[in-house]
Amino acid sequence: MQEKIRLLLEKEKLTPKEFAMKISIQPSAVSHFRSGRNKPSIDVVQKILKAFPNINPDWLLLDSDIMYKHQKVEQRDLFSQDVSHAENIKISEPGKESVKQNIPDDSTYYQPVIKEIIKTAPLKEITRIVVYFSDNTYEDFLAR
Repeated sequence: MQEKIRLLLEKEKLTPKEFAMKISIQPSAVSHFRSGRNKPSIDVVQKILKAFPNINPDWLLLDSDIMYKHQKVEQRDLFSQDVSHAENIKISEPGKESVKQNIPDDSTYYQPVIKEIIKTAPLKEITRIVVYFSDNTYEDFLAR
């Protein structure tokens, strides 16, 4: 917090005394905050936010990178392109797309795997069948 108060004083071009007067606290309290001796109370933080409404509360309280509420961060989205590289873009005409030859069918890749799985699966036999009836009886059938 002491670094944020120092940065706020620097950006707003205020002396510690002017800052203290603006947020209605004692100048000695600002000195204690800046030196790290004391941490500002929630009342002081609220006074800072009221005196400087353009300060981003997330920046002051949390660790947001944006100090001011209306400060824009230069970010490019996925679809924005640099216009300077426009000459490197090749546009193909419809009907003249390049087609790769000798592309194997997907089924050729899966055939050996399926055969291998079938070969390695253990053979199971039915040894017993139990049939349950609605009158809570059952009948047991054994394989021969």
